[in-house]
Amino acid sequence: MGIERDLINTLLLGAFLLVVLALILDEFGRQMDVLWKRYRPRFLPSNLTWHTFLPLIVAILLAALMRAWLISVYLIIAGVLVTIYFLQRARREHESLSARQIFQLILAFRSTFQLQPSVFLTLDTVKDKVEEPLQGLMKVVVETYYLTSSPQRAFAELRSRTDNVYLNQFVYILEMSETARVDAVTSALDNLVERLRNHDQLRREIQANLTSITGQTAFIQALAVLVVLAVAAVPVLRAPYVPIAGQLFFVIVVTVMLAASYYIDRVIRQLAERVS
Repeated sequence: MGIERDLINTLLLGAFLLVVLALILDEFGRQMDVLWKRYRPRFLPSNLTWHTFLPLIVAILLAALMRAWLISVYLIIAGVLVTIYFLQRARREHESLSARQIFQLILAFRSTFQLQPSVFLTLDTVKDKVEEPLQGLMKVVVETYYLTSSPQRAFAELRSRTDNVYLNQFVYILEMSETARVDAVTSALDNLVERLRNHDQLRREIQANLTSITGQTAFIQALAVLVVLAVAAVPVLRAPYVPIAGQLFFVIVVTVMLAASYYIDRVIRQLAERVS
């Protein structure tokens, strides 16, 4: 009877700690959002959020609670590696060209080009209407043309910086505009816009199919963190992992979980990048 009462008390204490932690993280997240929005643009890419560093924060917290040197060191290293992976992923996403950006560029170019049929004057006008990194590429094209007075050099500079299929098709249309009529250029742009619309529809369908998978993966990851937190916070649950053998078992289990999460995330990202 006493053992059952102790087990119930331990479970109640663990549940109470999880609720308190959730409330603390919620309030902490709100404060971090305010500070992040204020200072992030000065130092980091626009698509980076403070959540990118959450694995490191959680790892340090868990390492302090575990009080087992092998597990603590392992958790900190794992937190650093996961954070580095998130930073690299955010940088790749920031530097990648999405079909949506090119779609916006072509629509803006088309409407302005009909009023002023000058390729580089139009690009100079619409370049600020798109986001980075496409905005920076358009600035390079315009600046190269103004410096060299050579459309070929300007377009070659753009091709040397990106291999995006749709952007290359757009550049080909711009090259042909020197000898084609305005209505022919507009028609070619309309065809490219239609292909981009079809691409965007396919992207939406694939992302909808991936949403359930990403949601399940996020749930499993959150559950794993809560389990580790319960083990770290409740002495009765932490006791089996105090000996070296227990710590080694803990490290192996967490490593398998991290490897599985990495593999699933990698597959999902590769599928999403093919239609981005």
